[in-house]
Amino acid sequence: MKQVIDVVTQGEKPIIRDHLNMGGSNPKGDSIRANSRYLERDGKPWLPVMGEFHFSRFPNEQWEEELLKMKAGGIQVVATYLFWIYHEEIEGRYNWSGDKDLRRFIELCAKSGLEAVVRLGPWAHGECRNGGFPDWIYGKCALRTNDEDYLRYARRFYSEIAKQIEGLAFQDGGPIVGLQFDNELTDNAEHLRTLKEMALALGMKAPLYTVTGWGGPGGARIPQDEVLPLFGGYPDHPWEKHTNPLPPGPHYFFHSVRNDPSIGSDLFGEKAEEIEDLAEIERYPDGCCELGGGVQMTYHRRPVIEADDVAAMATVKLANGCNLLGYYMYHGGTHSVGELSTMQESNPQGNQLPVRSYDFQAPIGEFGQLRESYRLLKRLHLFLQAFGERLAPMSAAYPEIRPLSLEDTGTVRVAARASGDSGFLFFNNYQRLTKMEDKKDVQVELRLPGGQLTVPEAAGFTLKAGAYFIWPYHLDMEDVRLNYATAQPLCALREDGDSTYVFFGVPGVRPEYVWDSSTVAHIEVIEGSGRVERSGVTVAVRDLEPGTACEFAVRSVSGRTFKVLTLTGEQSLHLWKGKAFGRERLILCEGDVSFEKDGVRIGGTEVNQFAFAIYPPVDRSVAHEGGAVEWRQDGVFQGFRSIVRPREISVVVVPVSDAILNAAFFPYLFEKEGQEGKSPEWEIRVDVAAFEEATDIRLVIAYVGDVAQIYIGGLCVADQFYNGTPWTIGLKRFRQELRREPIILKVSPLWASTDVYMPDRPSEDRMPDLLSVRALAEYTVELS
Repeated sequence: MKQVIDVVTQGEKPIIRDHLNMGGSNPKGDSIRANSRYLERDGKPWLPVMGEFHFSRFPNEQWEEELLKMKAGGIQVVATYLFWIYHEEIEGRYNWSGDKDLRRFIELCAKSGLEAVVRLGPWAHGECRNGGFPDWIYGKCALRTNDEDYLRYARRFYSEIAKQIEGLAFQDGGPIVGLQFDNELTDNAEHLRTLKEMALALGMKAPLYTVTGWGGPGGARIPQDEVLPLFGGYPDHPWEKHTNPLPPGPHYFFHSVRNDPSIGSDLFGEKAEEIEDLAEIERYPDGCCELGGGVQMTYHRRPVIEADDVAAMATVKLANGCNLLGYYMYHGGTHSVGELSTMQESNPQGNQLPVRSYDFQAPIGEFGQLRESYRLLKRLHLFLQAFGERLAPMSAAYPEIRPLSLEDTGTVRVAARASGDSGFLFFNNYQRLTKMEDKKDVQVELRLPGGQLTVPEAAGFTLKAGAYFIWPYHLDMEDVRLNYATAQPLCALREDGDSTYVFFGVPGVRPEYVWDSSTVAHIEVIEGSGRVERSGVTVAVRDLEPGTACEFAVRSVSGRTFKVLTLTGEQSLHLWKGKAFGRERLILCEGDVSFEKDGVRIGGTEVNQFAFAIYPPVDRSVAHEGGAVEWRQDGVFQGFRSIVRPREISVVVVPVSDAILNAAFFPYLFEKEGQEGKSPEWEIRVDVAAFEEATDIRLVIAYVGDVAQIYIGGLCVADQFYNGTPWTIGLKRFRQELRREPIILKVSPLWASTDVYMPDRPSEDRMPDLLSVRALAEYTVELS
């Protein structure tokens, strides 16, 4: 099954420069600009990774800790909404304190080595009440237009924002590299232009200015060359009006279409079909601000998002030419409760959201928990840190034979990013909620300007069901050319002239590296871990067993030497890269790792999560507050086992008689006669003395029902729409209250007549049932 990609005929389109009204330099002389294909950093191609985290939806005491998690996951830029109603719920009374302290959040981004994009609004959406508009503005003006009254209110809000971020722009030496105007505005380019002019007049600036570009069959109307249109895509659409499974979506196919008209269709309605195509899209680099890191549940649609749903989509998006990978959400949060109302989006005709939870099934959850999607995406982000500068100028190229429709699961899905003779091959055999079959005897024939290259050269491979990965071809490593590898590049370490390139094996394929023999003087493999074959113009390394000992050295004809390390796919998920103990290092660890002050912090709930290995080895002992750690050799890594003894946490659950679920929050729940507001109630007491040692306690609740709510001291602090998965709640933010008050759990019945979509939905009435409650202590070890 040979796929042919004719890179020559598809070609590279010319890059347009100096036409976009943006860009800037900081006091050190560093610059950020954009051309028609990619962003530039100090004159070099730049492919950043951006993750959405709403500061106002998370306790400010924990912001720094969460930002370090984002950085460890490969995020470089933090995007955040400003919800007007959060800051001026009552007209004329602004609140920028506590969890609403924008300035402190941006300063913590800078302290953590992250940059920021501020999504200014005035309208935001983000599943917030009124899309972020305060109640008081309704009836006073024509919203989201150049109406003079509206602009007066918007200018007043913008001027307050300007005070908060004064001096924090990139051009001033600060971390703000982008500003977004409004959100999902599809048909008023002049208003977007006015918002930009207003921001600039008030002193707000950044090197990049953005808007959301989606809507209609082709995209939104925007002021040409004034802003970058950014796009997105989600693995499911909780905003759809129906309660049926979605048909196959376009985000697991290789294609050149940026716009996803389904985003925001709950808001646009029929109007979406009237919007013209986005003019001259090739004037702007392809970028995303809302690639779904998960999705939020609505009452009527409760999809369960798997980690592969997110990571496969991101990989495909890169293959299709995306040069700014931005996730919404990357970090979940919690809706606040205002003085006058709750703050979630909820109305009988549209979306009905949980009152508190904005978990979004994101890579980092509502309570700071790391999900499997975090690790899958981290692996992709490590690749971009090492190879994004090479990938960004490359154009997308597609095979001659492509899927005939979104229902076609039989055709091999492959694409390339190419520049001249070099590039990366992208394979995808994964599609959400779809059974995929193995594809056997797969080969790709690349027709390049310098000639033909077949990957793999000797025989085809089996593309396993559910697999998606990236292979390089004609990759220059130091001054050696790698013709191709059947392993995915992961990251690179470079210091003092020494370089190590790290790859990992993909499902069902034995890694092999085929080099241009004219550039290679010698390859040395560890005895018994592989073999070297010379054949005419190539030299290959084959029969490798991926793992911590799978390393070989390559010496070029000019005498330069570097190493290649090949890990297993599982090990690649637990690999972390950051500055530790004096230089950049790799850490292999199943726990949650972050880097701070030249040290390493490891968090986890199980003993084995605190074992770790370091590469390159340290030349001195490693210790933490509990004492020194045991060490051993682990291949080329230096392995350590930290001494941590997590404690069992007692949980006492006491059933209580039927109580009243807060019907003011969910009036649409109580439709069955005789059950208005009735719900079973359980009192849960956790041994909070564990907080003397633990950094957090995760409460894991397995239940059956419809809507679950957690109360502490009479206040609803967390809630969830049941979708068949356990509910995890972090208790750290409630630790003081829990010393005085128990946790009260309330769950409403799930009626068979309730029209909702969820996997494996019960076909009969289900009365609330509490299946189990567990408390897991999370510990943190700081290594120095």
